[in-house]
Amino acid sequence: ARAMKSTVLALLLLVAVQCLALGSRTAAAAKVRRTRQGDYLNRLRGSPSSRASWESLAAVEEEQTTTKATGRPAPAAVAAEAGRKEADRVEALPGQPSGVDFAQYAGYVTVDAAAGRALFYYLAEAVGGNGDGSSSKGKPLLLWLNGGSGCSSLGYGAMEELGPFRVMSDGKTLYRNPYSWKAGSTVLFLESPAGVGYSYSNTTADYGRSGDNRTAEDAYLFLANWLERFPEYKGREFYITGESYAGHYVPQLAHAILRHASPAINLKGIMVRKGAIN
Repeated sequence: ARAMKSTVLALLLLVAVQCLALGSRTAAAAKVRRTRQGDYLNRLRGSPSSRASWESLAAVEEEQTTTKATGRPAPAAVAAEAGRKEADRVEALPGQPSGVDFAQYAGYVTVDAAAGRALFYYLAEAVGGNGDGSSSKGKPLLLWLNGGSGCSSLGYGAMEELGPFRVMSDGKTLYRNPYSWKAGSTVLFLESPAGVGYSYSNTTADYGRSGDNRTAEDAYLFLANWLERFPEYKGREFYITGESYAGHYVPQLAHAILRHASPAINLKGIMVRKGAIN
């Protein structure tokens, strides 16, 4: 009996050691996957045919977005956003059809208070969304970025492609878009960088130095602050999508999110349609 007990204890000890080893390997594998994600995104950011133009502003922008002491990204400047969500609620768009069964929001999020730089967004909740995130709970949050560069995510993405409405030929009324993506997700359309669509800066020089790094950092700052305004979307499955020059915007924003490692942004994937990556 004593020998059997010793054998059982030995087996339990072996299992415990194997579990610890497995846990260590799992944690190490997760770290490797995250590192590989960053490596893959870096390859997209610096593709050979675009590297010269990409590097022209890279050193300046890196200095602006990282701390010299650690080389890590500077902490995101997050403002107090409590109570601002309802101010952004859109009761109805001009010419909107009746019977709309989802909430809409639109407004500005400041990304640089000193420069007076702010980005404009339009949000269409998933079908059934009542404004508190409960009815659309479980459906992912999707960020859409039009490319160009310089194309409006509101004018093109929201009103001509995947948004909830299309504009009638009279230019005054809207009709439901049968191909809208809001059935399966809450879609956040972002006008980026400053100078595109309704996004702006009070510092005129900003318009001449909106390189890819700054654009990505501004988009990250937008998300960090927007999630304080809409806390129900913290930790929600999050995807970044876009087209054309978003082939640069999307992976560079994903890279910024990985660098900042914010627990509020649960990045699950990226998708680019007809992307420009060179």
